[in-house]
Amino acid sequence: MDRRDFIYRGTGVVAGGILLNFAPLSLFGRSGLPDLCKIKSTDYYSATLRAVHELGGINKFVPHGAAVGFLINSAFEEPGTYPHPDIALAMLFLCWEAGAKEIVMLQPVSKDYWRRSDKYPKHRFITDELVQVEKNEFPAVFNDKDFTVVETINGAVILKNIEIIRKISEVDVFISIPIMKHHATTILTGALKNMMGLTTRKTNVTFHLGSGVRNDPEYLAQCIADLNLIRKPDLIVADAIEFITGNGPSGPGPLKRLDLVVAATDPVAIDSFGATCLDADPDDILTVKSAFDLGIGEMDLSKLSILDIQS
Repeated sequence: MDRRDFIYRGTGVVAGGILLNFAPLSLFGRSGLPDLCKIKSTDYYSATLRAVHELGGINKFVPHGAAVGFLINSAFEEPGTYPHPDIALAMLFLCWEAGAKEIVMLQPVSKDYWRRSDKYPKHRFITDELVQVEKNEFPAVFNDKDFTVVETINGAVILKNIEIIRKISEVDVFISIPIMKHHATTILTGALKNMMGLTTRKTNVTFHLGSGVRNDPEYLAQCIADLNLIRKPDLIVADAIEFITGNGPSGPGPLKRLDLVVAATDPVAIDSFGATCLDADPDDILTVKSAFDLGIGEMDLSKLSILDIQS
């Protein structure tokens, strides 16, 4: 497939034959770009395109010829435990359209995941060419080719000697696609905890057991915050469409539907918003507080410019 099938036309986008008319950013009367954009829609593909547009457009994040790494929290089966594949497919299309030379799945994504979207067949020309870090499938085991050991992390409070995939330092652009679902220990999964998908099983076990107390919430939260010092995503597009509010992260659990696609560059901000999706206060999410204390991002939503679009 070529760009005659997926092309931009002026301020609109033709994606699979559907024209999505986006007004120029200057027409919205804003002096600057928002810190966080949330789009309420039942067309999750279009909402994703719109969210990225509102943050400045894909070319702001993905230069032509860039290698782009994706971390998608896709390895779950129950409803409300994985990001809707339409979000991921829309992001793949945008990166392809921007001229990315390589798109890497930093954690393997199965064809079964893509098949959950009726848009998958028209995106096969992209998904069939994805580079997969196959050895990072959970539970990942260290090998010298795919992983490296980071002995110290600048600014980290407790985390050291972690096993992490090499590709995270090799890609030019890093895009995270989490879901705002419940987690039994951290309350929220979200963007900050999604980073654990870059590390081996051994390192993950350290997060959960390293304090000497199994699933110590404060220790786990600090490990997650420290891990986020390794590399901050260049762009986060999160699923707050439908998600479990209990029995996370694997479910099954009670479902909540908001039909929201949320985009930002700040993982602390996006997880602070994610807390509200679970009817929690950001102050109650230890990962958010720990990451804020490290200076990774802003947790006070009142200090952020938030663009709310109903489409």
